[in-house]
Amino acid sequence: MKKLTILFIICMLSISSVGCSLAVSADKKGKTRPEVIAHRGADDRAPEETMPAFKLAVEDKVDYLEMDLRQTKDNKLVLMHDSTLNRTTNGKGDVSRYTLKQLKKLDAGSWFSKKYKNERIITLEELINRYGSKTKYFIETRLVDNKLKMEEPLIKLLYKKGLIKKKKVVIESFSAMSLQEIHKLNKSVPLVQLTLFKSKKDFTNKNIKEWKKYAVGIGLDSSLIDKQLIKKLHQNNLKVYVFFFNAKNEKSEQKRVINVGADGVFTNHINYTKSLMKSSK
Repeated sequence: MKKLTILFIICMLSISSVGCSLAVSADKKGKTRPEVIAHRGADDRAPEETMPAFKLAVEDKVDYLEMDLRQTKDNKLVLMHDSTLNRTTNGKGDVSRYTLKQLKKLDAGSWFSKKYKNERIITLEELINRYGSKTKYFIETRLVDNKLKMEEPLIKLLYKKGLIKKKKVVIESFSAMSLQEIHKLNKSVPLVQLTLFKSKKDFTNKNIKEWKKYAVGIGLDSSLIDKQLIKKLHQNNLKVYVFFFNAKNEKSEQKRVINVGADGVFTNHINYTKSLMKSSK
């Protein structure tokens, strides 16, 4: 019995406290399928990162709503993928050059279809006020002018709304600096390090060791996913979340990604993804 106790203690010490708690919660939930993460909302049926897109995703009962943060001139956190307004609104230039009041005057829906004419840019707080803890949030942060600016107001907002305590949020970023800053502010928030790697060789033991200091998961392109890489990351208590750089190949890639054991899928086709989940049971 003493030997078993010593072995257990050694095992626990080798695992980060965050990773360990996630492993326990995963076991309790007994998940048999990857989590469905609505990439920018239901962006195949409504303009991305607008209230209608998120409404459809909530109605589809996804596991997470995924969104990108941008910071306005007056330091408000709005939901928009691009750094500029050009693609998804009738405005031009950097989001950070405008106040929230100015952004609210823009049409963020007509580019998608006439049905969504005059749809507005929304703030993260507006989305949370609408859905609260009825859903979960997968939020992407980034540096602002190469500086750490949005991390503290984000954590304050999530804490104020009770989403951290209720375990309703995951924060992701391509910026290790941003995630490390959030980890300093609140170590209980699960973090996912997104990667831009083009080769499986980049997932070195050195990189993995560094990620484990603050992250519970890794986000990577579907082209890199196979059972061997997933096994390696899982053995290091890192979850695997898959996105699709090549949008044209997303549907054909999704079934393979699900079958090899990904923990989550950033999908632009919610209903298609959920149908694959059912057929893979």
